[in-house]
Amino acid sequence: MAAAAPAAKPGETKIGDTKLTWGGYVKADAMYSRFSEGEVAQSTSRDFYVPGTIPVSTGTGESRDFFDAHAKETRLFLKTETALDGHKLGTHVEFDFIVSQGTGNELVTNAYNPGLRRAFLTYDNWLIGQEWSTFQNMGALPETLDFVAFPSDGTVFMRQPQARYTLGNFQLALENTETSVLPGGGGTVAGSGDGRIPDAVARYNFKLGAAELSLAGLLRQLHVDNPAAGAVAAVSDSSTGGGVSFSGRIPLGKDDLKFMLTSGEGLGRYLALGTSADAVLANGELSSIGITAGYLAYKHQWTPTLRSTFTASTFQADNDIALTGGAVTKSVTSFSGNLLYSPVAKLTFGVEYRHASREIESGADGALDRLQFSTKYLF
Repeated sequence: MAAAAPAAKPGETKIGDTKLTWGGYVKADAMYSRFSEGEVAQSTSRDFYVPGTIPVSTGTGESRDFFDAHAKETRLFLKTETALDGHKLGTHVEFDFIVSQGTGNELVTNAYNPGLRRAFLTYDNWLIGQEWSTFQNMGALPETLDFVAFPSDGTVFMRQPQARYTLGNFQLALENTETSVLPGGGGTVAGSGDGRIPDAVARYNFKLGAAELSLAGLLRQLHVDNPAAGAVAAVSDSSTGGGVSFSGRIPLGKDDLKFMLTSGEGLGRYLALGTSADAVLANGELSSIGITAGYLAYKHQWTPTLRSTFTASTFQADNDIALTGGAVTKSVTSFSGNLLYSPVAKLTFGVEYRHASREIESGADGALDRLQFSTKYLF
């Protein structure tokens, strides 16, 4: 429920020449999940939809049901705005509790550590710090109950340190680099930690009639540099990755249609919460993996206080199974629909159903069905 139709004005005060603003929301979630092909440990996969973690089998799996409840998505932010010597200076810091699990558990305290989401400063047209990737269009964010809000399997989803310059409708950025690598033949995907050149992003935001659209391009170097370890020889190789993403919002009276379509090579860590690696390391060479992903989201306003969003999304990986093996994800699709009720501007109650299916290259597949209930209060 990361995007809400009713507006909520946060608190603010002024200290000297600086305007201080604070706000956030409290959100409680309860969800019933059925995984068709087996066990899923208590983890982020049970807190929100993570496409690449849906268990698969060739029909021999046993379905498992889980009920989970938490308030981890609760979010707080603090920002400042200052006019300084004819310039505009701003800061923004934001955190929630959903990824950093902490030492608590469901047995006693249900306590969780805060995790940094965004922390950046702005100086006129510059933004420096951790923010949503310039490759990702937040204007195409649907209103769903799931933490990610975007349909996870079909979206660009990335927050990272960057330096961004905005000139009118154009944005240029250099962003943190990292390469997610799959060992040849399959195995555990891991970050190489060997990045040398920042990822470069260019984006153009524009209007076509009433439609608000965005076209973004990404160019990046994939790099691995592993020293020799015992009988394992040293490996050092690079490959080029890149892609394009087209997204937007089309108003339809009181309703709207939001969409995103992204395609490229070596985009694994940018798409679908890392369902695919950026590249596979086999025979001493780094080979990028092609991916295409996208979604449609239709929002309908039933009454001034009652609304729904319906989504359909897909993820397709172009794996060379001679290099990756058959255990990597080939495709994921999902559908969701919700009903949201806001009796007052800052309070929303909602229910959402999601069905998702995942298939790997060997032909094994599995499904997730989830019913989620949420209550959210903005302040």
